[in-house]
Amino acid sequence: MEINHSTWPAGWPSFTPKDNDPADTFQRDLKANIINEYGADSLRAAWIKTCNTLNKVTSRLESQGNSSVPIVQADEVFSSPKILETMREAGCCIIRGVIPRSEASQYFEELKTFLEDNKKVVTGWPAESVAIYHLYSSPVQLKIKTNPRHLQLQRLLNSTWTDSSCSPEQQSTQSEPVLYPDGLRIRHPGQEFLGLGPHIDGGSLSRWADSEYRKTYREIFSGYPERYDPYDMAHRKNANPAMFPGGAQCSVMRAFQGWTALTPCKPGEGGLMLVPEIKSVTAYMILRPFFKAPEDGWTNPGNWEVDEETGWFPGTYRWDSQLLSPASHPHLYLEKTLMSVPDMYPGDTIWWHADMCHAVETTHNGSEPASVCYIPAVPSTPGNVAYIRQHWEDLVAGNPPEDYKYLDGTGSDLVLSQQNERKMKGALSLDKLSAEGRRGLGEVVSP
Repeated sequence: MEINHSTWPAGWPSFTPKDNDPADTFQRDLKANIINEYGADSLRAAWIKTCNTLNKVTSRLESQGNSSVPIVQADEVFSSPKILETMREAGCCIIRGVIPRSEASQYFEELKTFLEDNKKVVTGWPAESVAIYHLYSSPVQLKIKTNPRHLQLQRLLNSTWTDSSCSPEQQSTQSEPVLYPDGLRIRHPGQEFLGLGPHIDGGSLSRWADSEYRKTYREIFSGYPERYDPYDMAHRKNANPAMFPGGAQCSVMRAFQGWTALTPCKPGEGGLMLVPEIKSVTAYMILRPFFKAPEDGWTNPGNWEVDEETGWFPGTYRWDSQLLSPASHPHLYLEKTLMSVPDMYPGDTIWWHADMCHAVETTHNGSEPASVCYIPAVPSTPGNVAYIRQHWEDLVAGNPPEDYKYLDGTGSDLVLSQQNERKMKGALSLDKLSAEGRRGLGEVVSP
């Protein structure tokens, strides 16, 4: 199968059948069991439908460019939450003006001061040229994520999901935001960054190996990808995305991943890239491991055969996020559909579905730093609430969050973080946060 990907960044990896490990009987058996459970005919029907749909989707995305990413004003969302329905097909949106621009710009100045005051103890990644800092409860992060407008937006975003396993009252309760701790980024002009090529977070092999996670995609496996609802959390909320522990895994169910901008960032300035379509791209990613490419005519999905011999899951490494490339996922035409998001300004936010393919630009061609705080929208599912209540104890003690206790490595090579954010100069007293904010961070108040 020959694919032209001459425009693909040289530093991003590519995945081919040569990556298959014949000794990995676990993956081979897993694939065989899924084929046996749903039937090769159902998988083939889903494959052909999905690839045919993608023909139209990829053409539209190439034609529309990043105007495919919906943009709304925060005040519009607060006055008419139904406007969020406009982003369901794309699976992403920019919501401008969540934090006033001048306030967000001031936060960036405060962040730089905090980093300078604690430069001897703050670590980051990649170590040789840090862009992502191992900070999860710095004053700026706590102020933004507990801001009333930000909390309300997270609540509204969570409410765009449904849960067919519970009552409307329970769904409303689940929409309450859990303030999952995540890092922050400062990208400097000219700073190359190859570490985040096209990927999908929320686990990799666990999507197939964990039974509850797999049920999330049961309509796809059954031959009816058109019936798949990306916003039903009935099974997803009970899934175990961190089934195979590793530094890239997130233990909670995120409704949307999110960035809050502290600085301006235009396309080409080290920002976010998305494939702004969720339903058919997800179906393709889920089905791709079950088919092997023909020698010729790969664009025709009918020429692909069900792969019942190998355990190869393209771009899938248990401890990592799900990775993608033009060679491994050709019908996505990532060279054309993975696009830089529109201009971002201080105080703007961007949100993307937990199953969305995204990346970070490899170069920063601007003249000023580009900085964001990672703040997702996380619903109050039972598993998420359990995680955040444990986090409150870590937060009070200054310990890294459970998902970030290790700086790097896998298995026995994991490196434990030694940072204590409560002991850092300028750490924000938790008493200064609102009761609503502390509750979102996991505090339990006795009646």
